[in-house]
Amino acid sequence: MAEKEMHKAVCSECGQECEVPFKPDPNRPVYCRECWSKKRPPRRRY
Repeated sequence: MAEKEMHKAVCSECGQECEVPFKPDPNRPVYCRECWSKKRPPRRRY
């Protein structure tokens, strides 16, 4: 299995440098792991 190529990015929320598994698009915000987990709704358990 090939490793995903990681790209350096700066979180749009807190300004912290992070790495993401996709090429960051300058027109879209990028979030670090902490800010992303705060932004997305919690998973529902069934």
